[in-house]
Parts: sequence; structure tokens; C-alpha cells
Amino acid sequence: MMALELRSDGVAFLAASATMAVLVEGLKVLAKAGVYPTTFTRKLLHMAAGPVFILTWPWFGKQPSSAVWAAAVPACMTAKFALVGAGLIQQDADVKLMSRTGDRRELLRGPLLYGAVFCAATVLGFRSATAGGALMALCAGDGMADVIGRRFGRRHKLPWSPQKSWAGSAAFTASAFAGSMGAVSLFHHWGWSSSAAADLALPLLAASVAAAAAESLPVPEIDNVVAPLCFALAMRALAPP
Repeated sequence: MMALELRSDGVAFLAASATMAVLVEGLKVLAKAGVYPTTFTRKLLHMAAGPVFILTWPWFGKQPSSAVWAAAVPACMTAKFALVGAGLIQQDADVKLMSRTGDRRELLRGPLLYGAVFCAATVLGFRSATAGGALMALCAGDGMADVIGRRFGRRHKLPWSPQKSWAGSAAFTASAFAGSMGAVSLFHHWGWSSSAAADLALPLLAASVAAAAAESLPVPEIDNVVAPLCFALAMRALAPP
């Protein structure tokens, strides 16, 4: 881990911000060029942002303020998108990448909450299994639920949520579990977690099921919050630090 840590949190912030900017700008280029449908590039950003961001965490130091420096990365990006959504900054490429309908005001809903979860998870649980798993539930779980649900869930909808499907919920559970296991494996390797992924397999699975249940509720405007929140609460109950 020490080999990855940069000289200061300020340098780490700049490096992490540049890394995230490369991801976003690269997907904006693909969306503008029409290489892939905008629905695909938007979902790819949703799924990739969390893993890429977590991979920058070793660059930050061990001080309590390091979590704040790390959280400032998604905070700055979210603030920019909020300004775009409010019409204070003109960025058509951002709107095309992150909105479903082309309405800039969409950035003030789902994407804003998405970024807020990144900030909260980083400040409250930097380098913890709970925070890493919650971000994986948001990115991998929610992302794959949409992909698989659209492709295989048309016939078997959830009775309490007609826009969601059993296939999507199963994909959420499997992807959140796999993603959180991967995150914990990295954290253990980097020396942040005393527990190996295998030791936390059952709590992570239960938390993934809880998050999938929350995501299945008919609350599309806030599912970016309720799913990772339920994951975190389940982990706190089942695998307290």
C-alpha cells in the first residue's frame, strides 16, 4: 500500500480527479461520436465510476483528513454536474451522457444523488468493507439490474414494482455480491481490512440481498440512495467493525 501512496493528499486529489475526468471525458467522446448508444455509455459510466474511484484510494494518506480529500473528488464532479443541470454551465456533452431524455434538469436528480452517495461513503467509511461494498451495490448491482432486467425481465415483473423484474433483482444481488467481494479482497490485500473476503462472504451476501430488495421498491428517483444505504446498514448490523 505504501508504494501506491502519493506524497500528499493534495497531489492524490489532483491525480484522482484527473483519472475520473479521463473516464468521463472518454465516455463523452464515445457518446458524441455515436460509437455506442447513449444508453450504453451512460450505464457504463454508472458502473465504472465506483471501481475506478476505489482504485485511487491507495493514493491518499492515513490521516483523518485524507477521507475528506478523497471525497472532494466526487464532490467537485457532482458540483459541476449540478451547475450543468441548473443551467449555469452549458455542457451539452454532459447532458447527453448522463440524462435519459436530453433534459439537463435530470442531472439534478439521479446523478446528483449518485455523487452524494460517493461523498458520504468516502467520508463516513473510507477504506472500509461497508463503504466499498455500498459503492459496488450502487455501481455494479444497480447497473447490472438495469442491463439484465431490460434484456431478460420483460415477462416476469415484480408484483410490487411493475418497472422492475425478478431477473433484474437477481442480477443486482449477484453483481453487488461479486463486486463487494472484490472490493474487500483488495482492501485486505492493501492492509485496510483484517478480514478476508471469504470471512465476510455471508454478511456481504445478506447485505447484497437487502440492497436488491431496496432497489426493487417503486422509488426510481431515490434508488441510488436507498440501495447502498440498505447495504451499509446491513453490513453494520451483521459485520460491525
